Amino acid sequence: MDAAKDDLRCGLCGQVMGAEHEQNHEESGMSAGRRVEYVVVALRGAIAHCQVADDPSRTSKTGADLLAKQLGIDLPDLLGRRYTCWETPTEYGVIRNGFEPA
Repeated sequence: MDAAKDDLRCGLCGQVMGAEHEQNHEESGMSAGRRVEYVVVALRGAIAHCQVADDPSRTSKTGADLLAKQLGIDLPDLLGRRYTCWETPTEYGVIRNGFEPA
């Protein structure tokens, strides 16, 4: 048995990847994605640190200038800004697109 294969985990839920895992996502509707609200909690250099608005334990980092451009705002207005984006789970993580101010 390949130990490296056993360690593959889903980027959305953290569970071990496998046929049963994929079936659970399909049944729950997670495979289609969902809109999630974030808040920008810190700017460190060129990186924006964000948290899911209703679950601060879920965080992400992204380029601050790109996020500001996607939201149509100036970079100095980014800190504290709430926004939503569409999250789609993939085999290796989550794709985020469709950014909109909240």
